[in-house]
Amino acid sequence: MSGPGSDRRDLGGVSRRRVLGMTGAAVGAAALAACSGKTGAAVPHGDVKDLKLPAHLDPSPVPGQVVSSTAGVPVAFTRYPAPYRTVTEPPGHGGTVTTFQITYTPPPPANNRWADELDKRLGVHIKPTLVSAADLAQKTATVIAGGDIPDLFYLNTATGQAPAAAQSVLQGAFTDLTEYLSGDAVRDYPNLALFPSYAWKNASIEGRIYGVPRPEPLLQSGIPTLRLDWLRKLGMTGQPADADEMFAMLTGFRGQDPDGNGKKDTWALSSLQIYWQSTPILNMFGVPNNWRLEKDGTLTKDIETDEFEAATEYIVKLWKAGAFHPNAAANTYDQQMALWNAGKIGMSGAALNTTYIPDVPPIPGVKNWATDLGPLIPPGHDGGVASLYQSSGIFGMFAIPAKVGKSAKGKERVKELLSILNYLGAPFGSEENTFLTYGVEGWNYDLTHGVPVKSTDTSRRAELAGQYFCEPTETVLYLPGPPTMSVTAQKQAEKLIPHTIADPTVNLVSQSSVSRGPALQQNLNDAFVGIVTGRKPVSALKQLRGQWAGQGGDTIRREFQQSLAKSR
Repeated sequence: MSGPGSDRRDLGGVSRRRVLGMTGAAVGAAALAACSGKTGAAVPHGDVKDLKLPAHLDPSPVPGQVVSSTAGVPVAFTRYPAPYRTVTEPPGHGGTVTTFQITYTPPPPANNRWADELDKRLGVHIKPTLVSAADLAQKTATVIAGGDIPDLFYLNTATGQAPAAAQSVLQGAFTDLTEYLSGDAVRDYPNLALFPSYAWKNASIEGRIYGVPRPEPLLQSGIPTLRLDWLRKLGMTGQPADADEMFAMLTGFRGQDPDGNGKKDTWALSSLQIYWQSTPILNMFGVPNNWRLEKDGTLTKDIETDEFEAATEYIVKLWKAGAFHPNAAANTYDQQMALWNAGKIGMSGAALNTTYIPDVPPIPGVKNWATDLGPLIPPGHDGGVASLYQSSGIFGMFAIPAKVGKSAKGKERVKELLSILNYLGAPFGSEENTFLTYGVEGWNYDLTHGVPVKSTDTSRRAELAGQYFCEPTETVLYLPGPPTMSVTAQKQAEKLIPHTIADPTVNLVSQSSVSRGPALQQNLNDAFVGIVTGRKPVSALKQLRGQWAGQGGDTIRREFQQSLAKSR
């Protein structure tokens, strides 16, 4: 469910994702200063290479479940499972558990049957603090700086999410969970042991485990949703095969009236952010995934490469040809999704996560989700398959504050909270996951031919505002239409995984990236928009690279290189 700004790499996801505001160095610095005075001594650091990942358990056989033999490929489901139980007793011991959670919908109603049932199932009273995605960075910093951190804290250490988060971990704000979850210790929490190993690795910080991740697919990035019905109206029978066919498709969505209303009121793209709808084009030209690790151990930033310059020139041509919505430089995420939902845009940056399709409003002209929408598989600019970005494989994690682990009954309380997270991390299709995703049967949803369908009552749907936990729902393929579609998508993923490239810095921490990264990224994006819209020539990239390096980029590079040297 990643969205623009969520992570430099994680750019696909359900359409409910909102743009996360990037705070500048001032917010990060203030939070860090406060944090250092509240949390005591810094925690010991380890090396990534020394981390013993949690043991991985294979999922139990479930009718309709197809497990791929290729690492990193999601499990496919040809039907929604008959709900089965994974937790037999309430994991909580009574009392209250406070939470800090991200949400993508308005606050839930005060009278909330789903929340009451959640308390009953968990054996505790959940007292949540729900934070909108746009406010996440600021409120994360504020709460951590205040020192009164809730028991289960949604922590997103991506620089674009909450700049102070990773630093606060290293300064001792959260409990080191390595001894509770590393190796066979995770078997005490069997649902968490089902999480993919890459999620644990990429959620770790300096070789230690500080939270339970929310897993996402490695193929999340750069594979947006395409109007396949529009593609057919252009006379194209398959995915674009090279840069020329991609250009014809994207400009055709503007000039060839794909919605058939006789007007030129459609466009291909709605945003000029570098790492959003432009990601497939960066993939097409082989631009590195954030950084390229050279053979000598040095790092090259994506904007420093010839490939990035070639991609920028291509995007400039698309802008001149009218492929972008005229307000693409300023459109908020909500505005972008409004254009998509109104049938005015041919490609959404959000990935087609069909588990949540019942939540998505109908799009004019889309008669069949299974045939009229689908993923764009970007080609190489001269043919073949593009170099796709691996996502970080997570969208944040749930951490436990240090005060809990250090309390008189610290270990018992930590184990209780991990048992609650074990319930919240129940696998797709289980009774627990069905409840967390869809609510109370007969109230928030009904079963129709064995498939949960959420209520059309807006107040009942609103009860689920606090449902975003560590559940692994997004790591499966469950597609509408014929049962074979999920397996077809899985086989496609198996072919694409070998073409993915990881960000070599994904689970490393750079102090300067924490403090300067968001401001540097905003400067890059602003300059990129200026080049694409013609305010500056493409040759201005040379000056931009120098500014980035001089304002902190070289320092960030050096810090990451030092961390890489220790981890190899």
